[in-house]
Amino acid sequence: MKTLIFIALFSLTTGIFAQEFNNKINDEKTKNEILIGLCNKQGFLETPFTGWFKTEYDLYQPNIDVIKQLKPYADKYKITVIMGTWCSDSRREIPRFLKVMDYAGYSPNSIKILCIDTQKKAPENDLSIYNIEKVPTIIISDYSKELGRIIETPTKTLESDLLNILQNNK
Repeated sequence: MKTLIFIALFSLTTGIFAQEFNNKINDEKTKNEILIGLCNKQGFLETPFTGWFKTEYDLYQPNIDVIKQLKPYADKYKITVIMGTWCSDSRREIPRFLKVMDYAGYSPNSIKILCIDTQKKAPENDLSIYNIEKVPTIIISDYSKELGRIIETPTKTLESDLLNILQNNK
């Protein structure tokens, strides 16, 4: 009986504190449906996002030599992505970035994706800690400190910029 009560209470409390993924709202500025808050790849595969996501994901050809160099770093660092599904740079770069992560063997659990509105806000998320000026912003950290960022567009390619950040922080 005690076990049943514990399981019931645990289920209730995790439900209270768990934040849902892939919430959609209608953005007042763009008049379009956007993703808001915590998101994952599955959210981008739903209407109305799947068109641009699949196109960019499928067409992008990562540099396989760089991908091989990224593999040893897989899941050793925390990656936070701040993006807007309303933003053309985010719609171009994030599908490509997720393809790089897939090819390099990164677990989706090591990547936190926060979708924001046109005011650069997301309910239930304190974005001030990230100091976001432009989106997308990809933040690489070692769980205690930030190691580097890719802001808006990569300097070279997503995979080479990521490798550069990781190699410079060994």
